[in-house]
Parts: sequence; structure tokens; C-alpha cells
Amino acid sequence: MGNSIIQKAAGFIKSIPAHWNEPAEGKHIPYKEFCAYSFGGIGVNTINSLFGYVGLTASCLLLGSAYEIDPVHLGWMATFVSVINLIKTPFVSMLIDNTNTKYGKFRPYLLWTGIPTAILITLMAYIPNSLDYTVKCLLLCTVYTFAVLFQSVYALAFTSLAQVLTPDSQERTGLLSVSQFVYSLGPSIVNIILPVLAGLFPGGMKGFVAYRVLFPILSVIGVVLSVWTFRGTREKIVVPKDYVAKVKFTEGIRSLYNNKYFWLFYAYNILGSMKYAIGGILTWYCAYVLESDAVLGLMNAVIGTASVPGMLLAPVLAKKLGKRKCLLLFNIMRAAFAVLMLFTSGSPVLFLASLYLATLAIGGDGVISASITADIFDFQQWKNGQRLEGFITQFGGMMVSAAGLGTGLILPYFYRYYGLHNDYTVLFDEAVRTPIFNVMIIITVISCLLALVPVFFYDLSEKKLSKIAKELERRKEETA
Repeated sequence: MGNSIIQKAAGFIKSIPAHWNEPAEGKHIPYKEFCAYSFGGIGVNTINSLFGYVGLTASCLLLGSAYEIDPVHLGWMATFVSVINLIKTPFVSMLIDNTNTKYGKFRPYLLWTGIPTAILITLMAYIPNSLDYTVKCLLLCTVYTFAVLFQSVYALAFTSLAQVLTPDSQERTGLLSVSQFVYSLGPSIVNIILPVLAGLFPGGMKGFVAYRVLFPILSVIGVVLSVWTFRGTREKIVVPKDYVAKVKFTEGIRSLYNNKYFWLFYAYNILGSMKYAIGGILTWYCAYVLESDAVLGLMNAVIGTASVPGMLLAPVLAKKLGKRKCLLLFNIMRAAFAVLMLFTSGSPVLFLASLYLATLAIGGDGVISASITADIFDFQQWKNGQRLEGFITQFGGMMVSAAGLGTGLILPYFYRYYGLHNDYTVLFDEAVRTPIFNVMIIITVISCLLALVPVFFYDLSEKKLSKIAKELERRKEETA
């Protein structure tokens, strides 16, 4: 057993120089490109992770504890941004699907949207807190809205790029597994050093100085690394040479009408949209229970490792169990471990251990979901002859955003009901904090269980996908 592992490792190392610029036989991604997407992605996801520190949620220490914005007002601001997202969706989908440059459909947007995203995120920390409350809310909402417009395209360009680097579903799942593990280092590093270094500045995470100093530095690093992804990758959409994407929004909807896998998958996303409700607990627990920014940085590092096993095992599990069973398994496990949090809030070790296990349970969900999205693209092309990456992701995102208009205010109103307004120091009081935590946990469990329903009807198996890939290759050869 040991010798077999050593031999495989030695064989892998020897294969790197041979296939650095050219992929191995039967593959489509050389190691050079694999590294460009994975390590360059550290920069993309560094910027995306900074976006989490300016979110319009009560658990965001900058918007809540520092700017002292009422949770319900943050909820309404987030609802406004969701409406803007709905309005811009048709335009972004048409923009992406009708992009036809020598660099491809997605790579150009890594350059065109990365810098504005970084600038706007940084600007969120520079709104004067002394402004009139209403004016302050309007300015924060305006800057955040523009940041969302650029960041959504930036993130879409990066995630969609992985789906067109290879037409092979299994190779794609392997890429997503390893690359997500690598580029997750960006958020991991940010989530460690930002809280730890914040303790060196006045106010720490509940102040302004740390964000105003650290955001620009981390943004520059992120933009520079994202250029690596742009320069080092090449899109390989399997379509005829004379194919030109000209997709109208209404035509896209009609084209998706009979794609049941699209509807099932986005029903899964909508019903499971609140299974991440417990994500905000860690920040509040460290800030108001343990009262330490440094511990938050440490726990971000620890919790960050929870996703790694799922990411790395996702290709193996997908091959052995199928993607459908993987989603069922991940969500059931997350619900079970979240339930444990209801009974352990009095013990920091047990409570954070339960949160760790709940995060571990969902670790492979992103890999499997991204792979399923690419499978839906292939199924759509096989069925109707159209590549609709931009439309599918944007229209699906529009449906999720529309559903979020109703669900986004659920938690803020619970926060207000239990006594949290614009004075976040009430979270030091266990009588206020505990019921808020319990609501976040219960909503997470309910969302996980609801998300299981559409998965039971998803039957796009790996065997079907293999036949679809071969058929697409045959069509390409016939039109070459």
C-alpha cells in the first residue's frame, strides 16, 4: 500500500514537466493552466472574501457594530440591492453570452471588473460615520450596489471559466476539487490576518482604521494575482467553429423550458439559500462572547480547514456515489451537526466544534454544485445546440435573488424582535444573544432539509453525461 502511494506520487511528479504546456493524452488541461487557474484564483477570491466584510448583514462588524446600522435597515438595503440585481440580470446574461473576443467569453471580465470591485469595497470603509444616519445609509447602500454589480460579473467570470477549460465532466470535477482547495487559501489568509492585525488598530474589528489600512493592501495583491489567471488560461468550449452566440433573454427562457435539470438545480439553490444562516454566528461569538479579534482570526483558520476534506474528496465521492447522492449526504450531515449547536452554546469548545463539523459537512457542496452547473451547460448544448453559460447562471441567479426578496428579511426581524437594534453591545447580554443564535441555527436546519426535495428528482447520471460528451465531440468533428 505504502509503495503504491509512493509510486503514484513519483509518477505524478515526473509527469509535470512532460505535461506542463501540453495536456496528457485524453485530457484538456495542462499543468501550467491548472496552476494559473488555481493559484491566480487566490487573488480573485481574496477580493471576493473582502466583499464578505462589507456585506449588508447584521453580523458584518463594519456595517453593524462600527457604522451602527439597524439590522432591519440593513435587510431593506439588501432587498434594494437584490432588486437591482434582478434588473441587471438580463443585461449581464446577454453581455456574457454575446461576448466573442479573442480572449474568450469570460477571461476579459477578470480585468474589466476586478479593479472597480476592489476600489468600491475599499470605499465602503471610508464613509464618514459622523454623517446623518439616513445619509450614511444611502451612501453605504449606493457604494455597495455598484460594488455588487462589478463583483457579480467578476465572480461569474472566474467560476464560469472553470466550466469551459475542459469538456470532460470528470476532469472538470477534478479541476474544481483541487483548484477550490488552492484558491480557498485567499479567503483563509484574509480571514486569519485581517482579524489578527485588526487588533493592532483602534477599535479593532468593530472600528474603521483596520479596514481603511488593510483593504487597499489586500486588494492590490488580489488584482495582481487575478491577472495570472487571465494570462495563463484558455477557454475550450466544444462548439462548431462557425458558432456565434447571439442570445436574447426571452429566447434563453424558452430554450430552458424543457431543461428540467436547470429547474431542479436552482430549486435546490433557492430552498437551500438559508442553510448558511449559521455562518454569521462565528463572528458574533468571538466578538461578543469570547471578546477577542485574535480568537476570531484563529477560529477563521480552524473553521476554514473544515471545507478542505469535502473539496478534496468531492471527485472521489462523485465518482463512487454520484453527484446527486453527494448533495443529499452533505445537506443531511450539515442539518444534523447544526442541531448539536442548539445544545452546546454554553460550552465554547463544544459549540465551535459543532460549527466546525457543520461546515465540514458542506465542504464539498460547492465543488459538486459547480460541476453540476457545467453538466447543465453540456445538457443544454446537447439538447438545443446552444451554449448558455451566461444566461443560465444569470437567470438562475435572478431566481435566487427574487426568492431572497422574501427570505432576506426573516433574520433581521427576528434580531429586532429579540432586542437588537442599532446598539450592538446588547449582544454581550446572553439573554438577547442566545435566542438570536437559536433562530439562526433552526433556519439553517430547515433550509438544509427543504433543499433535499428537488435533489430526489435529479437523475442526470455520470453515465448519461459521458454519452452527452461523446455526442458533442462527434458533432464538433462533423462540422470541422
